[in-house]
Amino acid sequence: MAPPVTNFIRNNTLTYKRIRPHIYEKNVRLPQRSIFVKIKKYLDRFFKGKAQEPRMIGIAGIRGVGKTTLLWQLAGYVNERFKNPQIIFLSLDQAVYYGFSSTELTEALQENIPFTQECFLLLDEVQYLQKWPLMLKIIYDTFNKCFIIATGSSSLLLRSSADLATRWNIETLYPLNFPEYVLIRSWIKSSGKNQIYPSLGLSRQLKEALFYSNSAKESFLRLKDLSTTIKGYLARADESIEEYIKLYNIPRFLQAEEEAVVLERAFDLIQRIVELDLKETYPGKDTDIIGRIITYLAVSDNTSPAKISSQFGVNEETIREIISSLVKAEFLIKFPQYGGIKTKLKREKLFFTSPTLRYALVKQLFTRVTSYLPKLYEDITAMYLKKLFNGLVLYGGTGENKSPDFIVEVNNALLPLEVGSSKKTIEQLTKIKERKYGILINFRSRVPKLYNQDIEIPGSWFLLL
Repeated sequence: MAPPVTNFIRNNTLTYKRIRPHIYEKNVRLPQRSIFVKIKKYLDRFFKGKAQEPRMIGIAGIRGVGKTTLLWQLAGYVNERFKNPQIIFLSLDQAVYYGFSSTELTEALQENIPFTQECFLLLDEVQYLQKWPLMLKIIYDTFNKCFIIATGSSSLLLRSSADLATRWNIETLYPLNFPEYVLIRSWIKSSGKNQIYPSLGLSRQLKEALFYSNSAKESFLRLKDLSTTIKGYLARADESIEEYIKLYNIPRFLQAEEEAVVLERAFDLIQRIVELDLKETYPGKDTDIIGRIITYLAVSDNTSPAKISSQFGVNEETIREIISSLVKAEFLIKFPQYGGIKTKLKREKLFFTSPTLRYALVKQLFTRVTSYLPKLYEDITAMYLKKLFNGLVLYGGTGENKSPDFIVEVNNALLPLEVGSSKKTIEQLTKIKERKYGILINFRSRVPKLYNQDIEIPGSWFLLL
């Protein structure tokens, strides 16, 4: 009789019959996110024998963004496209529940995968398993005909091993951008019969016009050229920008129509992140204070560790460790300050990876939340900029009363960005004298505008990037 761990491996070796319920709903295939296309190209090159690397991918992201669904869709793709690979899908939280160690799982995989057999190994939520980096290293080194994908709720965990750094590529799965939201919502509303796609190449053209022009005037004219295409798409999309920002940028919430249901699920998601995920990133034991700190960050303008320390009577270094852990867990976004160590700014600006998480916390405390909309607009902008530019984004604080919200460095030139929802001036943008041009993202405007060295773009246009 085979040991339980062997049966666990065998029972999770997939057939099409096992995959299909996870990638179809009512006999209609679930819509795919843009990251699916990117990883599919890796799979094509590997299983067609055109490239041996990369053959291990790590996918990081907060809970609810669709990592598990993505794995099932990739399993379905390999099953339909390639006939030979053995496909194994292991949920490592289940493995831990059954008491299997990384050593037992590794040995069972070695016993059940022939060395000459092509295989596709999917490992979901690796952070639950102790010594998972060693397990991945051994599997990678043992099976050179195996393509491996591992997911985790924390980018810290997926970057924690020096042994893995040269063996895999890391991809981050972010909350939905607006076109992905429109695509999935149109699928839901039509029961899969109709999906609204953006115009081919629109995101790339918009990015080039907004960030890679030689001047504000050139950027403005290029945006004007895209006007008809953009307006046509937004008319077809017919979805509320505000609902997307407040409620529907996390895939797990898209099936819920009532705001109260979304907020209840978002609050539950926050609790699970605090109670489960932060155990792996926060070394301290006083996790009960983290929920209160997160709520404070959601409603307060002053987020300096010193202020929070004073507010809660907790050591300032502990506050810094908690904030750092929330950033590493992909819950918060923090950009370096403009001016580096020379800046006189004593506070730091933090953004929620998903504005829905901030909104859920704010709605627990206040009936009227209109005054918090600017924070949600900043959150969604921060998420977009992190996805678009990653390490090339700065927080625009300079120690002055007025400074831009963000600064993007593109081709060795600085582009300050200000985010607003009213008739704001461009004064904040002019504080960066060495800018190529400045960008005002206005969530209440309908058309782009030109102001000498600066441009204004409607928030709805920016969200098409």
